[in-house]
Amino acid sequence: MATSIAVTMDFNQLLESVNQNISEAVFRSDKDGLIYVNNAFMKMFGYSSDEELRQLSIASMYKDPRDRTRLINKLSADHSYENEEVTFLRRDKSEFVGLVSTIMHKGESGETYWDGAIRDVTRERDFLNKIRSREQLLESINKNINEAIYRSESSNGIIYVNEEFIRMFGYDSEQEIMEMDPMDLYKNPSQRAEIGDEVLSKGSIENKEVEFRRKDGSTFWGYLNSIKVKGVDGKVYFDGAVRNITREKEAEQALMKYAEMQRILINLSTKYIDLPLEEVEQAINDSLRELGIFVGADRSYVFDFNLEQGICSNTFEWCANGISPEIQNNQNLPLEIMPELVSAHLKGVPMIVSDVKEVEKEDFKNLLTDQGIKSLITMPMIHNKECVGFVGFDWVSKLHSASEKEVILLELFSEMLVNIRIRSQNERELRKLFDKTIEQNQRLKDFSYITSHNFRSSVANLVGLLSVIEDDPGNKEYFDMLKSTALKLNLAIDAINDLLNFEKDISTLEKEEINLRGVIEDIILLNRKSATDKNIEFEVDIAKNLTLRILPAYLQSILHNLITNAMKYGVTEDQRKIKICAKKESKGVLLSVADQGRGIDLKRYKGKMFQLGSRFHADEESGHGMGLYMTKQQVEAIGARIEVESELNKGTIFKVYF
Repeated sequence: MATSIAVTMDFNQLLESVNQNISEAVFRSDKDGLIYVNNAFMKMFGYSSDEELRQLSIASMYKDPRDRTRLINKLSADHSYENEEVTFLRRDKSEFVGLVSTIMHKGESGETYWDGAIRDVTRERDFLNKIRSREQLLESINKNINEAIYRSESSNGIIYVNEEFIRMFGYDSEQEIMEMDPMDLYKNPSQRAEIGDEVLSKGSIENKEVEFRRKDGSTFWGYLNSIKVKGVDGKVYFDGAVRNITREKEAEQALMKYAEMQRILINLSTKYIDLPLEEVEQAINDSLRELGIFVGADRSYVFDFNLEQGICSNTFEWCANGISPEIQNNQNLPLEIMPELVSAHLKGVPMIVSDVKEVEKEDFKNLLTDQGIKSLITMPMIHNKECVGFVGFDWVSKLHSASEKEVILLELFSEMLVNIRIRSQNERELRKLFDKTIEQNQRLKDFSYITSHNFRSSVANLVGLLSVIEDDPGNKEYFDMLKSTALKLNLAIDAINDLLNFEKDISTLEKEEINLRGVIEDIILLNRKSATDKNIEFEVDIAKNLTLRILPAYLQSILHNLITNAMKYGVTEDQRKIKICAKKESKGVLLSVADQGRGIDLKRYKGKMFQLGSRFHADEESGHGMGLYMTKQQVEAIGARIEVESELNKGTIFKVYF
């Protein structure tokens, strides 16, 4: 090999070029000290000239002089050593660790020389295995250095490579490389021309990051160093070295990926803290997008379970560019078609499918393939040991095997969603409680006013009558008035008692299946005397088998108030009919109580219809303004709603939607 190289290039110049461009510190010494060092040696030890080094005592370059003694003894015994680890001292007395290899040999005149190389392994532990004489140096580099060294020329391409070059690029021999087009060594062939132009214009390049191509088509990243030199034959050569940095590149990318994952984890952990409820949906969509992009998924999504109905629905979805959304197609999906997913999530474990073809349930497999899904990962959302849904990633464009980081991210995100659900639910309940407290405070104020007004009026009458009776104790008319006032006061107390009882916890009562017509007929029967006295006619249009599952006391109170109200204010001299109807509708039962009486001025009273203490007719002296208020409260307490239609002098219709 040495003979063939000598024929095609200036060997000594190549040797010097290589010697001055490699990163190892090369030296030659004799019994008197250093007689030759390269640029890397001066740089490594912090000196500015080789003259300064030649005058230096070699022993002063060792932190521990015993290391030099040990190495001299080794040379005396073996004439060489390899990869001996030594702590050296730079000019400024700072330290570095190097791997040193040295060989002792005789010159032509019989003098003894020591040639060697030092690799600074404080950062990098790679080194040259053998350093021989100047003639042996190239062979040593060729066999032992982990950098791919080459020489090329413009007209003939590559004319020399070392063994590491052959290995790094995956070829069988130096000859095979010398016969190929050098552009084939680059992933982007045009980049070689650009690098050549740069070396021609600048004279050299250092640590240029290049993606190279091996013989088998695989690629790797390398640092390229190259220098333009002119040979004694007048030709221009390009000497260079390639260091494989694929591992460093992968480590760098992995570190960046890890840092990005940490950022996402921190973001997920903090994003939903104190987030206003109205911003939660947008935050979830943003998180799905961020997570989907990070793991390279085509879709990321959230599904909610309804275990009572046996269905699940897609509530949030993010799709990569070019991927069609499926959220509309994933509503109210029966859980029975996806037993593998449901079984895994009810146990609290993720479902990982690297290839949808492996799904056993045919219906589930068809659902996934119809949406173009090739691989997926889903993670259950667990609240109080119950699965309430799941989050997941889909891959549509390619098959994908789940990684640990993807599972960790999904697990954390599912926990975040459960936490935000709990917080949202608590906040909604708190707001509801707050609103109810405000409402109750207002009712309390209204209640205090009405109670004070009713009692004050009755007590004033009582005091006045007692004064009159003292003056005329035998007057029966005054005693009748006293009795009437006392009864009126008692009725007010009963009404207040009813109101207070209504405020008790509804949860203590139980629903029953009640025949609606039967309850109405009972109420009419109870009020038969009053109805007969006023010649009131009831028309009941309700099927005999129509029933409601409801709180009996509430239903009776609601109907009693509506019917007795109609009896009080819904009849006139000419119109004495009250019509009570009920019918089934798509969402429940509609009940109406209609009269043809005096009606209510809704333009004036619509906003006060169901307020505590409201009265709508001037002669309502016997009322306390609590009946319709209690009716509405009871209607809403059982999940129903009440509406009113009315026109002055034409009548009123109250409608209750159960």
